Amino acid sequence: MSIFEIKNLPKQYQSLWLRCAPLLQKGRPDDEGHAKETVEFVLNYKGDLKYDSEVIIPVAMMHDIGHSAILPEHFKYVTGGAKVTNGKLAHMLAGAKIADDILTEMNYDEAKIKEIVDIISIHDWDQLAVNDAKAVYDTDNKKFFHDIDVLDRFNQERLEKYRKSFKQDDLQKLIKQQLDIFFYPEFQKIAEERFKGLKI
Repeated sequence: MSIFEIKNLPKQYQSLWLRCAPLLQKGRPDDEGHAKETVEFVLNYKGDLKYDSEVIIPVAMMHDIGHSAILPEHFKYVTGGAKVTNGKLAHMLAGAKIADDILTEMNYDEAKIKEIVDIISIHDWDQLAVNDAKAVYDTDNKKFFHDIDVLDRFNQERLEKYRKSFKQDDLQKLIKQQLDIFFYPEFQKIAEERFKGLKI
């Protein structure tokens, strides 16, 4: 059972959330909370950008669900200079498979499943050390979800988690760099406002 109730969640997504929540609870400590906040952001979005809610809402629920399949003992195999990259790839690919299985079992629209799985499989691509990472986000839905997911990085609670892994100056530089990776000015503006309020 989810400890997080999503406000105003349309009925058609309620059974999906009930399936996702236990898996999110098995992942990182705040994966369920992040998914809830991301879904609520989509539900409350009043801007002019076009997106397909039947794709984006499931993606918002399930994009980090892959962490549920990565056990602590797996991390001994995620080593070296590619540790962060390997961890990101593992959760995206595991999440894509889990999402595909869940949605197929629920008889979700096949074309929508394909797009949802595609987005989950690349959603953190901008955090990998690859050239022209933005080129991977080649649809409006991918760009829209990318930007709302990145907004979560401008959050004091998330910042405290980063603090354990970075020096003070490196952390400030890292967060500030994130301001330049948005596709849409309206989301970049929200991030800039949040950035001003962060206690770095």
